[in-house]
Amino acid sequence: SRGLGDVYKRQKEDPNLEGTIEELAEYTTQRPDREIIGIEAKLLAGDRADILQNAIYLKNKFERRLARNQLSNIEQHVYAHVLAVIETTFNQYVRPSILNGSSKEDVDAKIHTEIYEPVYKAIVDFDVSITMQHVAGMLYFLTGKCHLVWSDAC
Repeated sequence: SRGLGDVYKRQKEDPNLEGTIEELAEYTTQRPDREIIGIEAKLLAGDRADILQNAIYLKNKFERRLARNQLSNIEQHVYAHVLAVIETTFNQYVRPSILNGSSKEDVDAKIHTEIYEPVYKAIVDFDVSITMQHVAGMLYFLTGKCHLVWSDAC
């Protein structure tokens, strides 16, 4: 397709683009060392049926945005960086709270404080069209790709 040809051409012209595409691919594909069960099963395993429908909606919203911006090296770089920050922060701050039996309200507050607010504040300076919903969508996107675990299953 024309779009892939453009990416290939830019890749040959810009050696950094290949690394950016590879980095983003780490997050846009299923994590290979985990069973692929999808966002529904991940959230249900974590007793989070209360956020399931909204999580699916926000994940899909972010996926559409990601697809629209797939030919932008800058956007890909930003998304790769932000997804890495979200994954690291979730695993260091949120998942331990889940494993320690914190309430859903406490986990949600930690997600908001540790992930949504700082990521949104950092990314909105780059892209004023980004919303807090997009940031939440990134979190659920990573959940659906098995990068984030909401229970003690893994």
